[in-house]
Amino acid sequence: MANTPNIPKQFYKAAGLVFFVFLIIASCSEVIELDIEASANEVVIYGRISNSYDANEIFISRTQGAESAALPISGASVQVIDNNGLVREFLENEPGVYVMRPSDAPGEFGSSYRLEAVIDGKVYSTEFQELMPVISQDELRYEIGVERDITSTGANIENDVVKIFADSKLPDDLPEDFFIRWEIEEAYSTFTAFLPVFWFPRAPPRTQCYVVNKLGADQIFLLDGRVIRRNDLNNRPIITRVIDNSFQNKHYFNLIQSSISQENHDYWDDVRSLTISNGTIFDPVLGKLQGNISSNDPGEEVFGFFEVIGIDTTRLLMTNNDIPVFFVDPCLFLGDRVPPLLTVPPNCVQCLIDEKIVEESCIFCSAVPNSTSRPNYY
Repeated sequence: MANTPNIPKQFYKAAGLVFFVFLIIASCSEVIELDIEASANEVVIYGRISNSYDANEIFISRTQGAESAALPISGASVQVIDNNGLVREFLENEPGVYVMRPSDAPGEFGSSYRLEAVIDGKVYSTEFQELMPVISQDELRYEIGVERDITSTGANIENDVVKIFADSKLPDDLPEDFFIRWEIEEAYSTFTAFLPVFWFPRAPPRTQCYVVNKLGADQIFLLDGRVIRRNDLNNRPIITRVIDNSFQNKHYFNLIQSSISQENHDYWDDVRSLTISNGTIFDPVLGKLQGNISSNDPGEEVFGFFEVIGIDTTRLLMTNNDIPVFFVDPCLFLGDRVPPLLTVPPNCVQCLIDEKIVEESCIFCSAVPNSTSRPNYY
């Protein structure tokens, strides 16, 4: 089932930054040096069209210099055109974020697509790229373990962890050239607090919130099919996640596979270690990487990448029954946890937050980091 991955949306600044790229096949590190001195007034575009109804969006911003956040660009005319001349319109649903018109169909395998965006009279575009089908069949499994560490003060600590592994099966008749990107994300639900009605009669009702997190920039795995002739990639360690309260309800791990072009592979081979999990395109621009987008002004540099991808998602569901840990709900107020709530004036829910008696995320779903609408697989 296709699904929308959290788009890596942040670039980094610092001249002469050195970062490590982790190769999935060789299991070793390659050092790449980039000249990423940031400057102002440069257009950054990142987006995609895919075979999914969800994963079709374009982010457009303009840099404001090394020390300032990029500003979203509103009012652009954005469309994706296929090789048959069919136009898919992308409409702005929040500043600088353009999503495909709901009535338009997603991309189709075998068809080719290009981006065209008009910003302040200038045209930004890409060449046609073919939407390649997904070829790997993935499976996820987990192990419960313990990780030991030593703090800065020399104390020994132990953490219960979940270790996620992937098996990937490729077709027996491998294409000569193919490129795959895998990303890992988690999704789980939390509940806001139920406050005593006799003291807080107008408190917000208890609500279930949904959280989707991208798990680490170093967890973007790339496969260059030109250097592999085997058709199975088994027992690959994907992520180690410390067990916490997020596991008290349903907890999904989603392995998102993208079938990409060589140009796309090479771009993310450079950028993946520059990506901060959960950042946004509007955060400070910390780096400059030219992708496949050009301007009709030949003297203008454009940064970012427009990708045409086939995607598929493999999910692993874990529940409380799978975790040998007792969880204390930080937003459940019963017994001796009730009296502190009564130290504020009646019905003053905001007082609970101001006095740090209750976390804001226990009252409002919007305060839960990376909260989102209910995923369709819940």
